[in-house]
Amino acid sequence: MTALITPPRAGHRTGAVSRALMVALWLWPAAAPACSVCFSATEENRLAFLLTTIFLTFLPLTLIGAGLWMLRRRALQLGSELAEGS
Repeated sequence: MTALITPPRAGHRTGAVSRALMVALWLWPAAAPACSVCFSATEENRLAFLLTTIFLTFLPLTLIGAGLWMLRRRALQLGSELAEGS
């Protein structure tokens, strides 16, 4: 009967090294630096973040509204064409 889990071979430690590296980076949050602009508390940056937040909030709502408006317009157009044809 063969074993379900085979032991690692002598020269293949890359998997263990990569796993250890991933765990080390996961436990060391300073290794993933953010951009320096995010930590600047100037009024200009705060305004830029606020305006970007507003824009990204209303963009999907605007796109959904435009899609519904186009569907309604097309449905009214098809309804008037159907009424003219009968």
